[in-house]
Amino acid sequence: MPGFRVSNIDCKSALIDKYPERYISKILGGGTAQWQTLNKFLQDKAFEETEQLIIVAEGYLLNKAELFEKYDASTTGALISKMLQRSGESFLSEFRGCFSGAVYVKPEDKWIVYTNQVGDNPVFYLNTSGKFAAASQVNYLLGFCKEQGIDLTFNESCAYQMLTYGYIATDETYANEIKRLHGGDYLVFQNGKLEVKTYHRFEKHTERFEGQTEAQIIDEIDRVFRNAVDLEWRKDDEYGYRYLADLSGGLDSRMNLWVAHEMQNRHMTVLTYCKEGYLDEIIARAIADHWKDEFLFKPLDDASFMYDLDDNTNLLSGLSLYSGITGGKRFLESLDLNDYGIEHTGMVGDIALGSFYHNIDEVGQKKPTGMYSEKLKDRLFEHTEDISQNYDDYDVYLMYARGFHGACNSHLIRRNYTEVGSPFLNVEFMQLCYDIPVALRINHNIYKKWIIQKYPQAAQFKWEKTGGRITEQHSRTVLRKLVKRGPKSLLRLIGIDIKSTESMNPIDYWISKDANLQRYLDMRKRDLLQEEKKYYSPALTEDLSRLYDEGNASEKAMALTVLAATEMYFNN
Repeated sequence: MPGFRVSNIDCKSALIDKYPERYISKILGGGTAQWQTLNKFLQDKAFEETEQLIIVAEGYLLNKAELFEKYDASTTGALISKMLQRSGESFLSEFRGCFSGAVYVKPEDKWIVYTNQVGDNPVFYLNTSGKFAAASQVNYLLGFCKEQGIDLTFNESCAYQMLTYGYIATDETYANEIKRLHGGDYLVFQNGKLEVKTYHRFEKHTERFEGQTEAQIIDEIDRVFRNAVDLEWRKDDEYGYRYLADLSGGLDSRMNLWVAHEMQNRHMTVLTYCKEGYLDEIIARAIADHWKDEFLFKPLDDASFMYDLDDNTNLLSGLSLYSGITGGKRFLESLDLNDYGIEHTGMVGDIALGSFYHNIDEVGQKKPTGMYSEKLKDRLFEHTEDISQNYDDYDVYLMYARGFHGACNSHLIRRNYTEVGSPFLNVEFMQLCYDIPVALRINHNIYKKWIIQKYPQAAQFKWEKTGGRITEQHSRTVLRKLVKRGPKSLLRLIGIDIKSTESMNPIDYWISKDANLQRYLDMRKRDLLQEEKKYYSPALTEDLSRLYDEGNASEKAMALTVLAATEMYFNN
């Protein structure tokens, strides 16, 4: 993922990216600031030097026009300069969008480096032996360390997080010396000291809706969501970009696309990828046809994305499951996206307006772990504290961990091709979701009621999660779940769509049917483990090998991700 690197010393090592021909590269401050940005949304970005400041701004600002008017600015660099002068470090709290950046205040010899409220425009940093650097991707810091002769040490906690969660839930990386900025945080480096500060956290304020009816809450959901959709899609209009949207059989991407259509006459290019003939394809195709959008579909039955171990691990900095984006990367790299703006998704909608909890009895008992595999969870807790203790509310913790650090980590791949966004990540909308009592959000309760009441046509298309419409009787949904694993002849007899009983991405099935893929994965595990085990304790070596040998496809991918990430951090 392109972006920037800043440091307290001159650095000449190149910023290595997958597609350098797509980026604009510049250097300031004799090498203390380097920029290699995607050639899109350039008026939202900044890379400039004045007598007082060096300013780096990456990504896009959804409320740029509003801020330009408020601060009488005509460029993002001028905006940041005026906001910093008026509000100091707290200027960050006014930004909305997928952004990150850095400001060097020359008179104070101070770097301020920041990420956005959800951390999906990431920043990584290190401060060792008097050498400080922060960057948009780990790869940029690895180049810095190599040039500066900085030795890195392996972080076993990070490995066990990957082998359980399937992503890195903390601010750690595989190198003890390199950390990731939490969403809503910024760092200040001054006089050789580094301090991490917070400018935003999502919290629950359920008193907001005390005494209000469900109908009133639904009205507020609709108002805030429509504003979030409008902000995001108008950013494309500002630059004259064509519209690009992901679409599945779920509710999240559907509602993003649906509301964007209702608010303005738009023609979109719609992307869908899954097992051929699966409900995601069928439902998405039907919705695209309803709006007469251009529908592009990529079948994943060849499971070719499972061969992308090294490439995906590098692009994701090893911080989430390398196979998690399935065919998304291969789909994006096959397209000419020069004329398109934001890749509009429904990211984290299920767990924002819905919940990780399945019933009210779970609330407060911390039953959902957010893990993909619990086989090694005892080992994990030998290496790290209970991460949830850092949060006032367990439901909010799960969003920061599995939502922001897990699901949204795919943005590190997507932003090599174009910018990415989701109205469910909108700060005001997400805060609204947590202000709604969790009892109303469990099992998509108020989510489904909102769609049925405000967008009844959208409710007429099936929901991939259940295989039926969200308007169907609860008893039929329960019956569908009970017989889901039954004989196909029985399913047909009682009128259950067989497609609803199949997996969107049946990786275990694909691996079992593809001897070449099996051999490739086994070979990579064997060769990488032989090379990288010198960094591991005997216990980790044994745990990793056993999880791969005895585990399902996701667990095999977890082990492979750890191995490939170790190679990336320490041997590349």
